Amino acid sequence: MKRANRQLSLIGLLPLVLILCHCTPQAPKEATSAKAEILGKEGFSLTWQDHFDEFNSEYWTIGLRDTTSGDEVPGAAGRYLLNDRYDAYYTEEDVFIEDGSLVLQNQKRRIQGADPVGTFEYTSGWVMSMHKVSFTEGYLEVRAQFPPGDKVWPAIWLIPEDLTWCPEWDLFEYFGYREGRYDRMGMHFCYAAYPNQQWSDYYIEGFDEQYDADAWHTYGFVWTTDYAAWYIDGQQVRYLSSEGISDWPAKDMYIVLNNGTRTESPDERTQWPNALRVDYIELYTQ
Repeated sequence: MKRANRQLSLIGLLPLVLILCHCTPQAPKEATSAKAEILGKEGFSLTWQDHFDEFNSEYWTIGLRDTTSGDEVPGAAGRYLLNDRYDAYYTEEDVFIEDGSLVLQNQKRRIQGADPVGTFEYTSGWVMSMHKVSFTEGYLEVRAQFPPGDKVWPAIWLIPEDLTWCPEWDLFEYFGYREGRYDRMGMHFCYAAYPNQQWSDYYIEGFDEQYDADAWHTYGFVWTTDYAAWYIDGQQVRYLSSEGISDWPAKDMYIVLNNGTRTESPDERTQWPNALRVDYIELYTQ
């Protein structure tokens, strides 16, 4: 696993640095205390991070195919489309850095896709860390803004490095609309290998109404041998015990950050363009 280097500023230059730096909202105190408790309890420490001063191709691949190995996300319809539940074609121009944040953009526009071949009415941004950054158990923290709207389908999730499926951790997966319901934040776990996969699902209903989706929030996820837990701004919102789950994952998994549009969803209450924005991502392991 690659480790990011943190540069130290000279004390004498600190006032100037503070003036010139891109300053983002700070995590609330309760988020900091919850994180400290998790790290202390599990013995995790910072092993990798990206604060998106620039796009780092040593960490991230745009699209669903690793350009070095040629390996592709299991079940992908092509390099720039996961499957027919999505109707946006992923493009490099929908992935960029702006004001010190990673931007994964959705656009409503017609495009002719090459991989897979087809005509698409939307485009979107997808990055993954396949064969670049992966981990087995740890605490992952992401400072992000999710886009609201009935058509959007952004997510932060984990997939196995060995190209099997399941398992899959859906850390935070926002559905503007799904199966007759609007405004849902999903936190899911898929276990048992395909085609016998099973799902442990959990939703926060009315997420945008409760949390203001496109405000900055600190999203945390801890994965250990015994349990997994999901946090928003330091508050635990889901806990899942490994007890009774025979296929609890104990393998390296890589990170996916993507925006997206859902094929079945209406397009009546969505602003275009919209974006999943990520201020930073930090990984703490043993």
